[in-house]
Amino acid sequence: MIRFLVFLFLLIPIFLTAQVQVLLRDKSTGQSIEGAVVYALSPQGYTLTQIVTNEMGKGTILVSSYPLTLSTSHIGYETANAEIVVPGEYSLELEPNLTQLDEVVVTGQFEPQSASRSVYRVRTISMERIQSVGSTRLQDVLNTELNIRFSQDLALGGSNLSLQGLSGQNVKILIDGVPMVGRQGTGNEININQVNVNTIERIEIVEGPMAVIYGADALAGVINIITKKPEEGKWSGQVKLHEETVGDEFGFKQGIHNESVSLGYRKKSFYTRVDVTRNYFGGWQGDAEDRDKEWHPKNQWMASGLAGIKTNRYDVYYRLDYLYENIYNPGLFSGIEALDQNYFTNRFMHQLQANYAVSERMNYTGALSFSDYKREIQTVTVNKNTGDVRLALDPSLQDLTQFKGLTFRGTLSYKMSDAISIQPGYDFNVESGSGGRLTEGISSIGDYAVFVSAEIKPNTWLSFRPGVRMVKNTAYDAPPFIPSINAKIQLTEKHDLRVSYGRGFRAPSIRELYFYFFDASHAIEGNPDLQAELSHSFNASWNAKWLVKQDLKFTTVLTGFYNTVENMIGFGVKPGNANITTYLNIDEFKSTGFTWLNTVAYKKLELGAGLGYTGRYNQLIETSEAPADFLWSPEINGSATYTFTTIGASVSLYYKYTGRTPFLATDVTGLIELNETEGFHWADLSVQKSLYKKFNVSTGVRNLFDVTRINNMAANGGPVHGGGLTRPVGYGRSYFISLSYNF
Repeated sequence: MIRFLVFLFLLIPIFLTAQVQVLLRDKSTGQSIEGAVVYALSPQGYTLTQIVTNEMGKGTILVSSYPLTLSTSHIGYETANAEIVVPGEYSLELEPNLTQLDEVVVTGQFEPQSASRSVYRVRTISMERIQSVGSTRLQDVLNTELNIRFSQDLALGGSNLSLQGLSGQNVKILIDGVPMVGRQGTGNEININQVNVNTIERIEIVEGPMAVIYGADALAGVINIITKKPEEGKWSGQVKLHEETVGDEFGFKQGIHNESVSLGYRKKSFYTRVDVTRNYFGGWQGDAEDRDKEWHPKNQWMASGLAGIKTNRYDVYYRLDYLYENIYNPGLFSGIEALDQNYFTNRFMHQLQANYAVSERMNYTGALSFSDYKREIQTVTVNKNTGDVRLALDPSLQDLTQFKGLTFRGTLSYKMSDAISIQPGYDFNVESGSGGRLTEGISSIGDYAVFVSAEIKPNTWLSFRPGVRMVKNTAYDAPPFIPSINAKIQLTEKHDLRVSYGRGFRAPSIRELYFYFFDASHAIEGNPDLQAELSHSFNASWNAKWLVKQDLKFTTVLTGFYNTVENMIGFGVKPGNANITTYLNIDEFKSTGFTWLNTVAYKKLELGAGLGYTGRYNQLIETSEAPADFLWSPEINGSATYTFTTIGASVSLYYKYTGRTPFLATDVTGLIELNETEGFHWADLSVQKSLYKKFNVSTGVRNLFDVTRINNMAANGGPVHGGGLTRPVGYGRSYFISLSYNF
């Protein structure tokens, strides 16, 4: 086994091949096209290799057999194809395309392919979209996306998301297909703002259960963060400075200061890249008193390194990501002393990934990942008169939480014919945790699974993908079989329909299984007998696109979903001991709804508009006076971008309205009552301008409507008894400017 793995990852020979020189030009202007992907396809349609054109619009393809077909992909141009019989130099002219209609996606696929061919509906957020909003954190990018919502944990500095009405514990966050580890372990409410946004090439979002391919915690869907790789045949890099106010506050120790440096190199088969980013957030005073702050100061250092070898047969690389974060929580003085807290996070994430073309019909993809996550709570006493700072003596005020996660997964894709492909795979995960008020010693979970799926295309208009996952878990009774089926029906050339069913599950976290916290005011313990949350999920989407006339294009996507979750984990009284709170499988939860997304592109103008409506239900509704089974909440979003090609500038506006959200809470008498969180508007405006080809400047306004907090109100108009009177959303209207130099 060891020799086999070494062979796959490290000792695959490099074959001598002939060269095809490719030059891409804009058909209307004659200018070279940089950053286009060119695929070399075999006569049977298999992808032999792919390259990215450089700033001269050129690229070199190394291939060993002819004839072949070249196929191009670029978000600004229509696809072009060329038949190649012998090696040589070839020039292709591409027709401009004003909107992104055919992104290449990898999440859950047998091989990289266009989003329009995938049986899954994959929502893609491009690097250009990320840059246009002037983001320093991932939340800035996702804030205005439909069906995604955020809740702020100001005490711990976290930002948790929900998808399809399901909490972040049911959303799998991946970096290049590998799961992240957060302060509650793998896949459980990952703080996406601990990801370096400057290293992201694109984000792929698949809604609906992906448990067959990605395992536990992918009940609501998957967010896969695809990182940047070095470009073909040259040095590349970027230096970036970003300054931003926080509300009305700005200064050396106030506001947001973001600096980043990246450097990449690629020559022939070897490539490497290094990224370093510092992200400083000075906090926000808001309505807090004295030295306290509503939003706590945060300092982040994020670094990554990448090195790999890529030929026409294989691609092997090692990647290391490092995060250091310090969140500072200053306390108020009681007498002459105050208690200050620092939350230190250190995370190392190692990845070794390989893709090997065994033959034209068979491809192996493997990943080995190890994550080491530490979060330390350090409490100190501060003397008001002398300024003396000392470590607090109470041991309960200090804590060190550590999680270690090992992932070893791989898939073997085999194309039996043009109509049938199969993909068996394995996914082994081992996680251990200590500290964080876990039970004494080290708590661990082993999750071992094998899965198989097939993609069947009986004709040109139908493709479907059945799959099943078999699981063995060391800590709880996992469901032995997890099935799913996805289908894509090509109704016409411009219309397609996707439908899917999936059995999802969420594994109990180490904290839920082994938590132990007893003091004068707390009596909480975990439950090692917890069962996995199980779901039945149905999703459907209709996609259509029209070329109304030469310069006018229109697309629309209508989606619907229904999820029912059994054994949902929540807090409850321990059976036999009413004085202890524990985790129990008590709730049944459902979510359903639809989204409707539309885009229009006319010459230099791109417009987007969307509507979403989500209903949530849990069994507590049966004991309340709620007016219906589902509690519904609307969403509306919109976007507009206009490009001034003559001066190399663009203006972008992104907007979202999050409607009133009903929820259930316990009043002071212990009864369940219906409450709601008020709706709010959010908008970001930015202007981008290129200078002398290498420089880019971006400036704008974030949170145009100056939102800080929203009210929680009872159904009768009074304040909420449970959950607080208000919820934090933002720190007010802010202004930013970014300057980057690209080479």
